[in-house]
Formats: sequence, structure tokens, C-alpha cells
Amino acid sequence: MILLDGLDKHDEPTSSKLIAQSASVPVTRVHTPTPSLPDYEASQAQLKPTIHSFPEIQKKRARRRRCRKCALFSLVVYFILTIAVGVPLIVVKLKRKAYAKERNPYSTWSGGEAIPPPSITLGDAPLRLSSAKSCNAWSSTDSPDGPLLRSELEYYVPMNGSIFLNTNITYSGNDTYLNHFSGQLLVGVNDDPSACDAAVHVTMHHTTPELRHATNVCLMQTGSGGGIYLFTPLNLTRNDSLSFNITLLLPQNGTSTRVIPEFVCHLPHFKQTYQQLDPLVTFGSVLLGGAMSEVSIQSIQASQAVVKASLAEIQGRFAVDSSLSLETVSAPINADIHLYNHGASDTPTFLYLTTGNSALNANVTMYVGDGDDDNDDEAYGPNFFAHAETFNGPLSLSLVHDEASAPAIVRMRALNNLGDTRVTVDPRYQGTFDVSTMFAQADVRTQHSGDSEEYYSNSGDDDGSDGFPEGFTADDSDYDEDGDADDFGDLARMKKVRMHLPSPSTSIRTADDSASSGAVNASRCLEYDLISSSEIRGWVGVPPRPTAVSGVAAYEAYGSMGHLDIMSSLSGAQLVLLT
Repeated sequence: MILLDGLDKHDEPTSSKLIAQSASVPVTRVHTPTPSLPDYEASQAQLKPTIHSFPEIQKKRARRRRCRKCALFSLVVYFILTIAVGVPLIVVKLKRKAYAKERNPYSTWSGGEAIPPPSITLGDAPLRLSSAKSCNAWSSTDSPDGPLLRSELEYYVPMNGSIFLNTNITYSGNDTYLNHFSGQLLVGVNDDPSACDAAVHVTMHHTTPELRHATNVCLMQTGSGGGIYLFTPLNLTRNDSLSFNITLLLPQNGTSTRVIPEFVCHLPHFKQTYQQLDPLVTFGSVLLGGAMSEVSIQSIQASQAVVKASLAEIQGRFAVDSSLSLETVSAPINADIHLYNHGASDTPTFLYLTTGNSALNANVTMYVGDGDDDNDDEAYGPNFFAHAETFNGPLSLSLVHDEASAPAIVRMRALNNLGDTRVTVDPRYQGTFDVSTMFAQADVRTQHSGDSEEYYSNSGDDDGSDGFPEGFTADDSDYDEDGDADDFGDLARMKKVRMHLPSPSTSIRTADDSASSGAVNASRCLEYDLISSSEIRGWVGVPPRPTAVSGVAAYEAYGSMGHLDIMSSLSGAQLVLLT
């Protein structure tokens, strides 16, 4: 039983007291700080504007109207400025583009005119030792020769097809391995007219007899021909050394020229020397070179030739009628090149010269035959494509015609960076030119009898001459001495500069001359299309200048002209026109 403290059973119950107190004192609700929410009608009444809230609402509305007016005014001003400034700029650009196209409507160098790559590369498809016809037929072995030993052998390669000299020596970035090998190659024509086979004499210098046993010099015979293959060991010690002296003598063919279908020589780290092989021996295809292999050619003739010699010089005289490719890097190219083309109906002849970090010097003589007269009217396009490129070294290229050649159509591109570029063409060249540089000087000059005369050399000074040479303006009557008023009017309207060059000492034939008319003495003209501080563009030839219109006429006009594209960066570019 639970008893409550302070209560006694005799006390009166408290319920009656509470009832009495509540009856006598009124009940009031305690005030809370949070007011009660109004009902819906009251809230709607509070949202209605009153006399006191009207000015504030008017100010808000006024600010909004001003913001909208300012935004609309800004858009109108922006639109007006866009029309007033942007439209004239667009019109001027379009006019300049149309004017430039009208002045030089011929494509300078399209992507489809690239030099075709060689069909095969050096070092392809190494042969197996098991397929050798004969190996190590030494006539003498281990003969002392100073600090090394000497071994000799001689093979005779049947001339029933192609001939090759190849090896398994490779340059894979490990020059230490390649330094174990060295060699010299001499290729010439056998003086014995009765010889029928190619004679190959090999002299090998080696450090030990064991190294000779590990090296195999083999006579190979394949379905397309035969040759010599050098199989060298791969696991050489620091003291091992191999040196080869190879002499290849090609046989004559009596009173006629011997034509070898293909000649391949891939000998890295060799010094390759080729004596005068033509006209006794000519080739269909020639591939020469190798890594760090210097190539020196006295004279060679082939339908197509490829020489690759990285980190080594290429020099010599080349005569080709299909394509010639000379490629190296960090070494010079010095070449005397003769290009042949059978005429308008023949495919173009290609020339590709590239090096880097060194000089490139080439003298190119072009010969174009008369071709098939029946197809002359149906064939258009260039006879020669030429590409020359280097960097950090001078580039000098000369293009001249053979005395017996018909006029040649040549498309040439010369590229250089950090080196001066100079291209020279003879008086028989006709076509457009574009000499451009970046942060350097562009020049177009003429040269006659060893003297140099500058027709235009933009020095970059603003002398107020409107970009034209001093003494020549669009109003000079000397621009057109043939009395062609329409031509003169076009020149004056487009502000072109035309100057007559001195007539060459020999007569030249224009592209439109027929066989009956023969050679004519024509006055060549030099016409500038664009003269700026870093670019000079124009045309040189015998007037009238071919104009490109539409359709077949445009194709004929463009195909009947040559083009010279000379580009350089951070160094000068110069075009020399011989007169």
C-alpha cells in the first residue's frame, strides 16, 4: 500500500476546493510571442495595394522599364555596329580574295601532285643462309696484314637478271654495334669485253680466325637474279672488328648497252663509290645506300633511282626518265641531275631531294622530247615534278633546259628553314612563281652574262610606292609594247607590273609553236601579281599570259604553264631568272 505524504485520511478532499476556485476565477489564455496565421481572406486583403504602397510599386516598375530600354538600346547599337563595321570588312576580304584569284587563278600546288613513294626500301626481305648457293670460298685465309688478318675470295654472278649486294648488318640505334664494321665498295665496268658474268672480289680484314669462321660471305641466287650477301655475327666482343673491301665489275654487252633490270646495294657503314657506268651499262631500277653509308657516283643512268644514306653525303651525276629520290640527313647533297621526259603524252618525271641540317645543291637539266604529235592536243600537264627540302642549311637549285629539248613544263617546290634558298631558272621557263618567306626577305632577280640585276627586292620599307618598284606604275605605257589595248587596260585596272626582259642570245620556242614555224625570237615579260614584304608572286613568259576561265579552257591554261613554289622561314628566299 502506497501512502501519500502530507495527506491524512481525515483531511478533506482537494477536488472540491479546485472546483470552487475554478468557478470563482476566470480562465485566461497565456500570451505567446508567435502570432497566429491569418486566414485566406485576410492574406488576400493584405496583398492588395494601398495608398501607402503605390509609390514604391511605381518605382519598381520604372526601374524595370529602364532596364528593358537599356537592354534594347544596347542590342540596337550592337546590331548597327556589326553592320557598319563587319559588313565592310567582309566585303573587302571577299574583294581581295576574288582579286587575288583573278590575278593568280592557277593552283600553286595541289595535294594530288605529291612525289610518289618508292615501291621498295633498302634492306627488305633478308635472305637465309641456308638458301646460299656458295659460301666462304676463300682463296686465301688469315694472312697477316698489320694488326689484322686478311682473307680473300672471288665470285662470278651470272647476268641473267637483277644483281644485289646486301647484308644483315642493321642500324637499330646502337652505333656501338655498327662501329665494329666498316667497308669500301667500288663498282665499275669490266675492261674485258669477253666477260659475261659480273665479277665480285671480296677482301675481309678481321681480328681473329674465330671471327672469320663466324662470318659468311655467300653467293646467292634467286628467281629474279643473283648477288652477294654478307652474314655477320651479332654477338661481337669489344675487340672484334670486321672490314670489307668489295669490288664489283659489271660486264659489257659488246657494241650495245647492257641493261640490268634492277640493282640493289644495301651496305650500312660503307663508303660506296660508283665509276662511270653509262653508256656501257644502264639500269631499270637502282636502290643504293644504307645507314651512315656515303654514296659517290661519277655517272649512272636508270629509269628510276633511289639513294638513301642517312648521316652520310650523297654526290654524283644521275640521269633518269621516271623518278629520282635522294634522301639523307645531317649530310649534304651535291648532285648533277639529268631528267628525261618523252613528251606531252608521257607520264611526268619526278625528282625528290631531301636532307636536313646541311646544304642541298643540285643542278637539274631537263630534256623533253617532241612526243606523239597526234596526241599533243589531247595531253596537258607538267613534264616534271620537283621537290627539294632541307633545314638549317643553304638550298641552291638550278633548272635549265637541254639545248635539244622542247619547252618543259615543270612544277617545283623548294622548302627551307633557317637557311637561305636560291632557285635559278633559264630563259626558256614559262609559268608562275611564288616566293614567300617568314620573318625574312623575298627577292626576284634577273641575271645575264654573270651580272646580277635586281628587278625587285622588297626591303620592307614603307616608301609610299603602293608596293610597286620605283619607276614603274600602272600608267606606264612600256608595260605592253605589242599594242594590245585590252591587255593594257586589264593591267592598268588591276595595277599589275609588267616588264620586258632582255631577249636571250638564242632563240626559244613557245608552247604554241608548230613544227613548221620552228624557233622564233620572242620577248619575254615579267609580270608581278603581288609584292609584299615577305612574298612576291607573278608570272614570266612570252605574252599573252594564259588565262584560266572555266571548263576545259581552264584545264588547258593551267596545264600549259609551270609553277615555282619557293618557301623559307627565318632566312631569305630568292628566285633568279636567267636572260
